[in-house]
Amino acid sequence: MEIARTSRSKGPQVRKKLKQGYRKLLTVTRKVVNQAKRFRNEAARGVKRAKDHRKKLVLEALRRDLETMLPRVQPVIRQAQARVLGGDVHVAGKLVSVFEPSTEVIRKGKASKPTEFGKMVKIQDQEAENQIITTTKCSISGRLTRSGWCQQGPSNSHVDHNW
Repeated sequence: MEIARTSRSKGPQVRKKLKQGYRKLLTVTRKVVNQAKRFRNEAARGVKRAKDHRKKLVLEALRRDLETMLPRVQPVIRQAQARVLGGDVHVAGKLVSVFEPSTEVIRKGKASKPTEFGKMVKIQDQEAENQIITTTKCSISGRLTRSGWCQQGPSNSHVDHNW
């Protein structure tokens, strides 16, 4: 909340207060990451145990979730340090979603258009029978896939009809 309020403020002290808020946030984030790593390691070594089968399954699922999320948090910490504390807004390998790492920044080219996030999919060479698409060639972020369905991305698709 402190960072959100500060970022909407104006004045000479805003940048300084924003950096202070991010330093606090990064300190807490590092502590949480270290605690999560300890928990993951203890669960993997068998130090963390559960008595009944259901609780064992929950413990294993938590360990797997940590295995997935911990490597994604490190780039976010690096990005925040570079962007806010270092002033570098063009960080290589930018991660915009820890839940869907393949998400990309999509800009429509005009300053008045809001920035969107997702995966750009272009469908080419459509053949339709009775308004049902039967054959497509699909390009995901500039890479042409084989004829047929797009092989990457989530199972749910969203179409931007203004595109």
